[in-house]
Order: sequence, then C-alpha cells, then structure tokens
Amino acid sequence: MKRILVATDGSDGANRAVDYAAHMAKSYDADLLIVNVVGSDGLPGHIFNRISNAQEVWLKELFSSASAEVLTKARDRAQRIGGSKIQLTSRTGDIAQTIIDVARETEADAIVVSRRGAGRIGGLLLGSVSQKLVSLAPLPVTVVP
Repeated sequence: MKRILVATDGSDGANRAVDYAAHMAKSYDADLLIVNVVGSDGLPGHIFNRISNAQEVWLKELFSSASAEVLTKARDRAQRIGGSKIQLTSRTGDIAQTIIDVARETEADAIVVSRRGAGRIGGLLLGSVSQKLVSLAPLPVTVVP
C-alpha cells in the first residue's frame, strides 16, 4: 500500500477516520492524502439563485477558508500519530464522486471515511456518502464508526 486517501469534514467521526488512516499510513509507510470536499449540494439551489456575484465570491472564500482550516487540523492530527508524508487537497463538487475522482487521479490504494459527517450545510461527508463510496469506489473503502 503506497497511498491512503482519507476524506474529512472536521467532525468527530471524520477525526476518527483521520486517526485510523494516519495509523494505516504509518504502518505501511504510505503517503496520506487528506481530502476535504465542499459539496455542490451544500446549500439549496434557491439560495444560490438569490445571491449576487459579490455574495457568491464571499461564499466561495468562506468555504475555501473553512476547508483550509479543516485540512490543517486534520494534518496536525495525522502528524501527532506519526504520519510524515501528508498531502492536503480541497475540492468542490458531488462529495462521493469527487472523492472517487481524487482517488483515481492520485492512484490511491484505499479510501478511509467516517460513517457520518457534520450535517447538510456544515458537513461535507454524509451517511449517504459513505454508502455511495462503498458501492461505487473501484478500490477498498474503510468506513470508520
């Protein structure tokens, strides 16, 4: 195993997934790729239809900043466990499909996710995401309770 991808939204469950993936990466001396996906379904479409371009830019900056914070905290957790080869990436899009796309692009050997994330707006991993990954991912998926 050379590369392990873990998806996080900063929730308690996702933190457990990061811990688990960091231990795996340490055991295999593998790279750890920590991914945060801002879901395209994070806000209802009618809200996006009502906002101005300036507000849209502000929202994108807010999501980008929040994503960076989530990734930095996850990296720090993984480093405390002993992970040394850690990469961070933030994406937007359909959460499950984006995780699969990143796994393919980076030639990950496994995906680690939590069973459930933080919620519809703040959460970037939902129970349905872990179910989709288990069903659709072309590589092993570990779901951490």
